Order: sequence, then C-alpha cells, then structure tokens
Amino acid sequence: MTTSSSTFGGDPGAATLARISTEFDAIARQMSTVSAEFAELKRIVEDTGATAAQAEQEAPAGPLTPPGVTPVPAPSPAPPTFPPTVSPPPVQRPPTPWASPGPAAAQATHSYGPPTGPVPPRPMPHPAYARVPQPAAAPLPPRPPARPLSERVAAAAERGLVGKILATAGVGVTLIGIALLLVLAAQAGILRPEFRVAGGAVLATALVGTGIWLRRKPDGRIGAIATAATGIAAGYLDVLAATKIYEWLPIVAGLTVAGVVAAGGLVLAYRWRSEHLGLLVVVPLIVLGPVLTGGLDMTLIAFMVVLAAASSWVQWHRDWIWLHTVRLAAPTIPLTIVGVAAVGGTSTADTGFQFAAAALVVIVLGFAGALVAMPATRFREVFAGLASATTVPVLFAGAVMDTAGAVALQAAVAVLVIGVTVICSVARTERFESLPDVVAQIWTATSLVVLFVAILVCFDGAVAVSAVLGLATVTALVARSWSATSLVLLAGSTVIWGIGFAALLDDMPPYVLAQARLVEENASLSILVGSVLAAAGAIAIAVGWTRLTAGDLARVAYTAAAVVVVYAVTAISVTSGVLIAGADGFLGGHVVATTCWVVLAGAALAFARHRTGSERTAALTGGLVLVAAAMAKLFLFDLATLDGIFRVLVFIVTGLILLGLGAWYARALQSERVAESASTPGPDTPVRPS
Repeated sequence: MTTSSSTFGGDPGAATLARISTEFDAIARQMSTVSAEFAELKRIVEDTGATAAQAEQEAPAGPLTPPGVTPVPAPSPAPPTFPPTVSPPPVQRPPTPWASPGPAAAQATHSYGPPTGPVPPRPMPHPAYARVPQPAAAPLPPRPPARPLSERVAAAAERGLVGKILATAGVGVTLIGIALLLVLAAQAGILRPEFRVAGGAVLATALVGTGIWLRRKPDGRIGAIATAATGIAAGYLDVLAATKIYEWLPIVAGLTVAGVVAAGGLVLAYRWRSEHLGLLVVVPLIVLGPVLTGGLDMTLIAFMVVLAAASSWVQWHRDWIWLHTVRLAAPTIPLTIVGVAAVGGTSTADTGFQFAAAALVVIVLGFAGALVAMPATRFREVFAGLASATTVPVLFAGAVMDTAGAVALQAAVAVLVIGVTVICSVARTERFESLPDVVAQIWTATSLVVLFVAILVCFDGAVAVSAVLGLATVTALVARSWSATSLVLLAGSTVIWGIGFAALLDDMPPYVLAQARLVEENASLSILVGSVLAAAGAIAIAVGWTRLTAGDLARVAYTAAAVVVVYAVTAISVTSGVLIAGADGFLGGHVVATTCWVVLAGAALAFARHRTGSERTAALTGGLVLVAAAMAKLFLFDLATLDGIFRVLVFIVTGLILLGLGAWYARALQSERVAESASTPGPDTPVRPS
C-alpha cells in the first residue's frame, strides 16, 4: 500500500510541508477571487458618487497592485505576528502580492530550527481587507462672541420693548402734569377751578380719542393702549378733583362718574382684546376709591361690589385670569379687612346686614364666573381657588354680626358651595361636561372649613366638642359614597376629628376617670355624647383610610381607632354611672368598663376568625393586648379601688367571660383545622372521577 511518506522518499516531514503548501495555494487563489469581487464592487460604488481624487489624496503609498485591480487605500501596516518558534524576517523586501510559497520555501519557512535556504518575502495583506480611512472629525464651531450693547438695544427695539418703556414713561409724566394742573395750579391761583376741571376732562377725552386713532394704524397697538390708559387715568384724577378737592360732587356721585369712566375703558379693552388695558383701567380705580371715600367704609365696599358685578361681562370669551383676580380682590379684600378689624374690636361696618349682603354677592360672582369660564379656561384650578377665596370674609362674620345672623350666613354659604359642587359634578350638558375633580375637591374643602367655623360660632364649651366630632363623623361617612372627593373629605374629617378629640381629652382627661370626685365634677351629658361620637368617628375614619390605602397606614389607623374606642367605652361607662347613681355609679361604671374591655377583646378575636393575612394578625394581636390590659386593670385598679359587691361582681363576670371566650376560641380553632384537613385530600383519599 502506497502512503504519502513513500511518495516523497519516505520523509514524513517533507510530505506534511508539501500538503500545507498545497492548501496555502488554494487559499491564495480563493483570496484572489474575493479580492477581484471586492474591487469590482468598490468600482461600482465609486462610479455612483464617490470622488476618486479625494480617496487618492487621503490614501497612503501602498504595495504594488496587479493589473486589472483597482487600488484601495491601505492603512499603516500593523506589526506582524509569528508563531512562537518562528523568528521574524530580518529584512523586509518588496513583496509580490498573492504569491504563494513553493515546497522549498514552505520547508524553509516552516521547518523547525534555523532556515537552510533563502527566506521568501512575506505576502502583504490583500487591499480588499485594508482598513478604510475615516475622515477626521469636524472641529466644534467656535462660540459666537457676545453681542455689544448697541446691538442688544437694537434687538430690544425690534421686539417693541423700547416702545413699551417709552410709552410707560410717557404715561407717568402726563399724569404728573395733569395732577399739577388740578392741584398745584389751584394752590398757585392759576386759572379758575372750572377751567382746570374742564381742561382735565378735555385732555382725558383727547387722549382716549388719540388712542382710538392710533389703534387703527399698523403697529400702533402699544401706543394706543398706553395713550388710552393715560386718558382714563386723567379722567379718574378729574373726578377726584371734582369730588374731594372742590367738593362739587357727593361721594356716591363721584363713584358713579368714576365707574362710568371705567366702563368706557373696559369696553375698549374688550374690543381690543387687551387684558393689559383692562388692568390699567381697573387697578387705578381700585386705588382711587379709598381716596374718594376718605377711608374704608361700607360706601367703598358697595362701590367695589358694584365694580366687580358691572365688569363681570369682560370675562365673556376672554381667558383673562389676572383681570378676574383683580375684579374679585377689589371687594373681597375690604370685606376681609372689616372682618379682621371686628375681631380686634375696631369694626368699621355700619350694620351686619350690609356686610352679609356684600359678602353673598361677591361669593355668587366668584362661583358664577368660575363656572362660566370653566369649560374653556386654561386655569381651572386658579378660578376655583379664587372662587373659594371669596368666602374668606364669611369666616369673620361672627365678629361683625350677631351669632344667629353669622351662623345663618355661614350655613347658607356652605350649603351654596356644596350644592353647586354636587350639582355641577353630576350635571352634563353640551357645553359643560362635568366639574373637574380637582375643582370639586377645592370647593368641598371650602365648604367643610365654613361649616367648621359655623359650628365654633354657634356652640361653645363641651357642646361645641360634640358638634365638631359629629361633623367629623358625618364627613367620614360621606367620603365613602363620594369618590371624587373621598381623599379631601377623609383628610378634612381626620383633622376636624383630631381637634374635637383633643378638646374632649381636655374636658375629660384619662386620669380623671380614676377618681370619683373629679368625675363627678366633670361629668355631663355633652361628655357622654362626645365620647360616643369620638368612638364612631374613629371607626369611620379608620375604615375610610383602610379602604383608600393599604399597609402600614391601615394598621396605624386601626390601632389608633382601637385605643380611642377603649377610652370612649371607659368614659361612657364611668360618666353614665356617675350621672345615674353618683359615687356608687362610679364603682359600677368601672365594673362595666372592665367587662366591656373583655367583650371588645372577644369581638377582635371573632373579627380575626373571618380575616386572613395581615388583617387577621392585627386583629388577633389587638384582641390579646386588650385581654392583657383588662387583666392589668382588674388586678391593679379594680382590686384596689372597688369594694364590696362591686369587687366580687367584676371578678366573677370577667372570669366567666374569659372562660367562655377561651372555650369558644378553642372550639372554633379545632373546627377550622377539621375543615382544612377535610378539604385537603390525603394519600388514601379516593379521588372522584371528573
């Protein structure tokens, strides 16, 4: 049998080198074919859009290229790598690309030991596999230098800023000149008063007419608004001079004329769609009012209310939040100042009826304006907040009016606000879909605050505590059925309940319940009712927070409610006993209190039987803690305080309840285990075919 070793003279190394040389020849031919294909592809790409001249400039000098092949730029050659046993060639001669070594060269190159013949040149990498040169990254553009001041001033002038500044300065200078005409000219005796006032009126009319004329010109909007505002302000100064300086007009007539001037300015603002002009009309009039009336009184408040009502039409199809704010602030701030002054004992209001009427009109204007603007405005929350702000003067009604009138006003406002909120939340029309939830929450909180203040005004002492706790309980119950405002109602009820419960603890502290004399001094029907409402409110609030939240907050709510219920039950038992039987009732009340503690513990354990997870653990823990507390009270307080039949009764009753509770819980637990074992199939339990 002929082998490869016999073919080459029996030398196995020579046969291996020959086979490797043949394989390298085949690889070289394949690489030449691939190189030709890549060269053809590169030529096609270059013909469609590449610039050959730029490629030749960027490409470094490379090896020789065979005929028929397009040269490709070659990168700087990487240092060659060699097998560990092969030494790199000492001299790099110009190679012949794609040349494959023959058998002798292969033997000289790959034989172990030093080469015995001439070292063939190492072939260079094929141009198709050369690294394509990447264009250099473009440098970042230099940062433009800061523009000089002159160019910035010119840009501001192009935006109209300079024109606005000049117009504003012109307004101020002109108004100063008119003031000099009306006041200083009178002191110097220049012209007669009739000519001064008439001249001011003519100048004001001319300025307004000039503003109307400028408005018709291209790019005359800024000048028109400034000129018209100057004319309206000049008209205000003319009315001021006729009313206060020369006393030609009574105060009411002067306010009426000023209102007419303002109405004309608002017409221009509405037609020109300029909220800026509207503010320039209303704000000076608000400043002028106290000057005409000589201070804050009901005449000024009436004028501000009329101004707010008469200017309400300006908001129609105009989303002018600043003008709306100023309009409502004009009467609301003076009414609030009157209320605050009344709290300090320096009320300036003549009668409470005028105060109530003005407050109601302002509140109606605020909520009506918010409802009208609600479908199209971008500031729903702001409109709702401004409407709520109009109710601030009502909070001080108790100091301005008598108690009955103040409570009636506050109750009416609370009913109005909550009625509007409920109706608008459920009503749907083509233009008005429904009241947004955030608006309903703001108005609900407003009505809750007004009701709380009304209760404080109407009631006093322990009765007020019961009323506050009752309001908190009712609010927590309503929160379950009104999902849009559940969080606000629940938070409000929690705050109100906390205030009421703190007042209840102040009237009946826990240490008072341990002394018969103190309980007899503080016991009252209001304490009894307040304790009942405190327990009911705590349970309602805890259930509400558990429904809206989960986790730690729910456990905290249940724990707090359990503590409050234990205190309330003790206060109810002891207070009822004292109210019914005096000193003996105090002892009997503590017997009932200890018994109720054990009963509540049993109720908690029963509740745990029907729950799973964290609720079961919390109820079970609470029940056991309450049992321990009842036992501590029994041995530490009842045993030392009670005497006679009361001591016997408390031990017998408590022991019997504990015996029955233990037997019931053991039997219930056994029944539960039997049920679980029956529901879990065992290995011998036959399985019914399905």
